[in-house]
Amino acid sequence: MGQFLSRFGIRLGTRINENEINRIPIHHKCRNCGQGCDPTKSTNTCVNAKFTRTGTKDQVSIIRPIIPNDKVRWSTSFDYHPIEFTSEKIRTSTKEYVDRDPRQDPNVQIPWNLDDRLCDRRSYHGTYKIIGRVPQNPCGRTGITGRGHLGHFGPNHAADPIVTRWKRDENGQEIIHPSTRKPILQFVAIRRKDTNELAIPGGMVDKKEKVTDTLQREFQEETLNFPDLDERSKHNLLATIKDIFENGGIRIYCGYVDDPRNTDNSWMETTAYNFHDGKNEHLAKINVHGGSDALCAFWHDLSGEVSLFASHSEFLQRVADIHRAHW
Repeated sequence: MGQFLSRFGIRLGTRINENEINRIPIHHKCRNCGQGCDPTKSTNTCVNAKFTRTGTKDQVSIIRPIIPNDKVRWSTSFDYHPIEFTSEKIRTSTKEYVDRDPRQDPNVQIPWNLDDRLCDRRSYHGTYKIIGRVPQNPCGRTGITGRGHLGHFGPNHAADPIVTRWKRDENGQEIIHPSTRKPILQFVAIRRKDTNELAIPGGMVDKKEKVTDTLQREFQEETLNFPDLDERSKHNLLATIKDIFENGGIRIYCGYVDDPRNTDNSWMETTAYNFHDGKNEHLAKINVHGGSDALCAFWHDLSGEVSLFASHSEFLQRVADIHRAHW
């Protein structure tokens, strides 16, 4: 496992091979409720089907039709009746970055699989199919057509900064976990406003924005509100963060993510980087606070027992493997 994951510990600016991305497990959580599934039990039922994977505090809940795990791939035969759903917020938005539906308006022409003036519509998985004038999710059926809560048909790109440090005692010594005998990592975590779940800070890549800019912007927006700093200290801290996010970091993953917002026509793809302060020189000293886009932010012990939003647990496991830390 370590040898496989180490291929994702690639320095900033190196592109991950498409074949490697396609080997990464997908849909590790139930597509109907978002909970972890027990592979030893039947895949034709969902004990948590009363819950939704598309509802938020601002939107109505939508229940997806149950799709057995062996029927997710488009290549399998299945009597499939998905629900059409695009949220009211998306349908009525006047923002430039929100697509109009080409199925509703024949005059809408979207340059699929290309980088246009609004967004980069290319997928990390390569060329995706266009079925009925809209993209087809390359990873299979989701139970919902339309855009759901996403602004674009096809890939919606995000960036996730994983900021880590070693957990230390009052003497500054690394703390070793008693079971694995490995040092314990801590990461900057947030509590999401929309789902109230624990997560890595991150967000959508704005049009014509570099991923490194998104990583820095989202980290600042979601974890820093500087309640205790004067203007000079704030300026120095931002300058340090800018330098680190532009010149350091290890790319952990880029590609499709098992996100509760995914539909048959719109899906999330992300790039995750790890910024590790192993000597407590800069990032490790930040007293993080919830910013404008998060309920709260804090340093949290990295562990396989922590329940996180979407595919964030998988990213953290890779970080633990790279640093030979407790998981």
